[in-house]
Amino acid sequence: MDTLVQDAVEPLVSMAGADRIMIAIAQNDARLLIPEASNWDLIASAKGIPAPPVASLGTEAVTFESVSMLPPQISSRVGELPGHIAVVPLWAHAHLRGVIMLARTRGRFSPHVLKMLTTAGRQLALAVENSRLLADLQDSYRKLMDTQEDLIRAERLAALGQLSATMAHEIRNPLATIFSAISQIRKQRKPELASTLLDIAEEEASRLNTMVAELLKFARPRKPLLEEGELLTSVRAAVEGICAAKDVEDGLVEIDPASVDVTCVFDNDLLSHALDILLDNALAALENRMDGKVLVVVRPQEMGAAVEIRDNGVGIPGELMSKIYEPFFSTKPTGTGLGLPTVKRIAEDHRGSLEIESTSGTGTVVRLFIQTRQRHFSS
Repeated sequence: MDTLVQDAVEPLVSMAGADRIMIAIAQNDARLLIPEASNWDLIASAKGIPAPPVASLGTEAVTFESVSMLPPQISSRVGELPGHIAVVPLWAHAHLRGVIMLARTRGRFSPHVLKMLTTAGRQLALAVENSRLLADLQDSYRKLMDTQEDLIRAERLAALGQLSATMAHEIRNPLATIFSAISQIRKQRKPELASTLLDIAEEEASRLNTMVAELLKFARPRKPLLEEGELLTSVRAAVEGICAAKDVEDGLVEIDPASVDVTCVFDNDLLSHALDILLDNALAALENRMDGKVLVVVRPQEMGAAVEIRDNGVGIPGELMSKIYEPFFSTKPTGTGLGLPTVKRIAEDHRGSLEIESTSGTGTVVRLFIQTRQRHFSS
């Protein structure tokens, strides 16, 4: 607002050939117009100009022979100044937004000048109103963001409570098995049985370690390090590395030749982690089927790209689809249930989303959308 008013001073003075100018704007109290820019001496005790007498002057610029000819409620607020006075009420959408007062000692303000001042005043009034509306919009947006942050914080606390309860239950089961195995070892004198019990205890301890590690990754995710790159190139490298590490049979996982390389911004390590989880799920769903296949496709989208992973495995039963994003929910015997929630978070970190379609006995399609800026497509 300050910049807007200050920028209007010089053109208005030049247009009117004026010696003095004052621009007063309506503040929170619309009945009082507060000077925002002035080289006009106001009475020291004046706190503004009352709006009603300004409004009574009409909607167009008017001229007076001297300050003393102004309405008393206005003249009492300004100091003595020789010369003619022009008053330009600032109206916008039937609301008085302020007033411009100009003084000149070199004769009257001509009708032509008054018309120009009227037009300029209406433009300034609209600009002032738009500026006020923008400020109100920004204030509303800040309040909305504060409310959203409060809701997110409350949601996280609620989720943390649920997560803690579920985690305690999940930890209790392997701990009970470990304690039971240790108790039996102490009672047994057969080395073979003791060795078996130790293997069970080690397996459950390893499961606990994996669960805690996944939980830490899920609860304390690192901030994405976004860099521009070719998405298909990174996906291909990640898939090849994952398949090599998991010793996946050749041809079981393939990159669709129809994939398109999209230049966009993403975190390569987080993307690889998400693909590791999704490929692990897809491979587990094949259940050693002879015709099992996992196909990875990269497609351009309007605002980024999608990495699609298709498998013709066992699929997800319809009654379980509503639970797949719940922490610790897993259909795999040794699963932690944190895989898909982690991938969902990675997608959201890229301003994207995770979409899953599945039919029991037919297969599953998972689409990881990355909504980031892109430069170009190349085939």
